[in-house]
Amino acid sequence: MKYKLDTYRNQSGFTLIEVVAVLIIIGIVAAVAMTRATSTRDYDIISQVEAVKAHLRLAQFRAMSSNSAHGVNFSSTKTYYFFKGSAPATPIQLPGEDNTIVSLTTKKSDLTINSAPQIITFDAYGSPGASNITITTNAGNIVITKNTGFIP
Repeated sequence: MKYKLDTYRNQSGFTLIEVVAVLIIIGIVAAVAMTRATSTRDYDIISQVEAVKAHLRLAQFRAMSSNSAHGVNFSSTKTYYFFKGSAPATPIQLPGEDNTIVSLTTKKSDLTINSAPQIITFDAYGSPGASNITITTNAGNIVITKNTGFIP
C-alpha cells in the first residue's frame, strides 16, 4: 500500500525545535521573575523611609494639635526618638514601636540616617522653621519644606 505524500504536507503543528525554544524562553522569564520577587531589600528600605516620614508627620500633628512644640531627634545614624518641648527632652514612645527609642538596626532594612545627629522641631503651626530641612539617608533624602512643614 502506497501513502500519498500530499496528505502529510497539509497537516499543521509545531516542530520539536519550536517547542524547545518556547520552553527555554519561559524558563528564562520565570527565573528573572523569581529573582525579582524574592529580593525584598529595596522594598524594606523604602517602607522604613516611609515610617520615618510618618513619625515626622506625627510630631508635626501633635505640635499643631497640642499648641506646643514636638519633634524628632535623630541621635545617631541608626536611632531616633520622638519628644515634646523645644529642646530634646525625655523620649516619648511612638505608636507601634516597642521602645521609646526607635532602632533601625532591629528592622529588616539597612536604613541609615547619614545626616545624624539632627534635631527637627515643629512649632504650634506645624512649621519646622524658616528654611528647608533635609534628612539625608542611604535611601534618598527626606525634605521638610520651610514654613509649611510639608513632607512629600
